[in-house]
Amino acid sequence: MLERIKFMKVNRHKQYNYTPRYYDERKERLNAMIKNYEKSDSENGEGSSAEQRAQLKERIQNNWSLQSTHSSQSKSANIRLVIILAALLLGAYFILNYVDVFSSEVTIID
Repeated sequence: MLERIKFMKVNRHKQYNYTPRYYDERKERLNAMIKNYEKSDSENGEGSSAEQRAQLKERIQNNWSLQSTHSSQSKSANIRLVIILAALLLGAYFILNYVDVFSSEVTIID
């Protein structure tokens, strides 16, 4: 009877059913490559030539996609830099012309 009467209630930890929504394509690709290498190590390199060609093709495609994404990112960064510099130069030009207008209108009276 005393077991059912509690003076202090102890809260239990709450469990959540959390599934992450972030997907990392690079991490998935690396995990797939690791599995392929572990598989080839377990076979001691005795895979058929078709499998080796498929793995080589996959490696080439991965490297090509990485290079193309890097080049496209560098191009967009360069274009952004040129636009920002042009905007800054144009703004400085207008500010300096505006200051010249006021300086030419001011006359010194002795």
